[in-house]
Amino acid sequence: MDEGSSVKREISFNDPDIQRCPFAAYQEIREQGPVYYDKSNGFYIVTGYEDIRKAASDPKTFSSVTGQLLVKTAPYQDRIDAIYREKGYMPVTALVVADPPIHSFHRSLVDKVFTLSTVKRMEEYLAGVVDEMVDQIIDRGQAEFYYDLAVKIPNHVLSDQIGLPRERYADFKRWADAIVQESDPSNDEERQVEITNTICELQQFLVERIEEYRRTPRPCILNDLVHADVDGQRLSIEEIIQIVEQMLPAGSDTTVGAIASALHRIATTPGLEDELRSDPSLIANFVEEVLRIDAPVQGLWRRATRDTEIGGVPIPEGSIIVLRFGAGNHDPEVFTDPGTFDIRRSNARRHFAFGVGPHYCVGNLLARGEMRITIGRLLERMRNLRLARGEAGVEWQAHFFAYGPNRLEIAFDRT
Repeated sequence: MDEGSSVKREISFNDPDIQRCPFAAYQEIREQGPVYYDKSNGFYIVTGYEDIRKAASDPKTFSSVTGQLLVKTAPYQDRIDAIYREKGYMPVTALVVADPPIHSFHRSLVDKVFTLSTVKRMEEYLAGVVDEMVDQIIDRGQAEFYYDLAVKIPNHVLSDQIGLPRERYADFKRWADAIVQESDPSNDEERQVEITNTICELQQFLVERIEEYRRTPRPCILNDLVHADVDGQRLSIEEIIQIVEQMLPAGSDTTVGAIASALHRIATTPGLEDELRSDPSLIANFVEEVLRIDAPVQGLWRRATRDTEIGGVPIPEGSIIVLRFGAGNHDPEVFTDPGTFDIRRSNARRHFAFGVGPHYCVGNLLARGEMRITIGRLLERMRNLRLARGEAGVEWQAHFFAYGPNRLEIAFDRT
């Protein structure tokens, strides 16, 4: 080897340590070029903000039908499909795993659900949900905030909005976790079989609720999907199931991760709590900066439909591309000093935490509202939020694209 030469380290996004904290890896591979080929899984990793935006906005070239998420292809797929046929319903392309015109049809049905005016009308209701959860822990002086708040608040809200019994929130969390884990490319066959059986439980539960709303309509999202009619076209039961299956993790797990990250930031950043309490108008931008720096969904897949290129790097037809939204959120070309948490960052809202392009998250306004109201109510009712056992009481999940704490022990004083 010539003096002064160096060998670049191979980065694997299947590595649990990198999954728990991927940001140093983003910087390292960014320095090597606009696209990084991850040999451990055969994926092309895209980290640049503009490259991500362009690819996500071009569904003709970069399809969301990838075989990596929900509607999957694997060497053991026949065994998985047999379980769905016996115990549940076969997955179909819908929303996040669909391209136009199917995606456009499904999106037209759900876009009207969480408009800005709808979320504004929900603010008093959201504050009530948060207060109900806080009431359960306020006298303890400390709690496991991940489960007692970050999990319960979005799952209760989502249950109410979809039209599912709130008391089953623990099952909803378990089912949402299974859907998220189903997409992990490191799963072996037996793990995938276990997850599929769990998803079939959810499907059977949903079918019971679908039949209930067919017999007795009442206002809720599931009822609207059951009775939706666009120019005489109605959703099949498989499509309804798939849409709700996507809403569960999108509306619960991602918001859970974002709330947990926000609480961790408050508990570990000196002066932040007092700053937000003294000027509540900062809370909205604080939420955006949390979403930027700690995006709960770090990326999603696309499939190249033809030979193409990204940033001058050739991408063969059929290749699987990973648009790493979390890396785009740390692109120094867009965000000055991207690793620094700045609640006054002027362009924080330009983040990709909710994706970008046609698949931009339909529930983004509700998620933002839940985060903003949760933080506001906590700051009114608690002070001196701090880690109860230091970092020993915090755990970070290891997943290919889901990011955030999944244990968060926080102590506090009652105001």
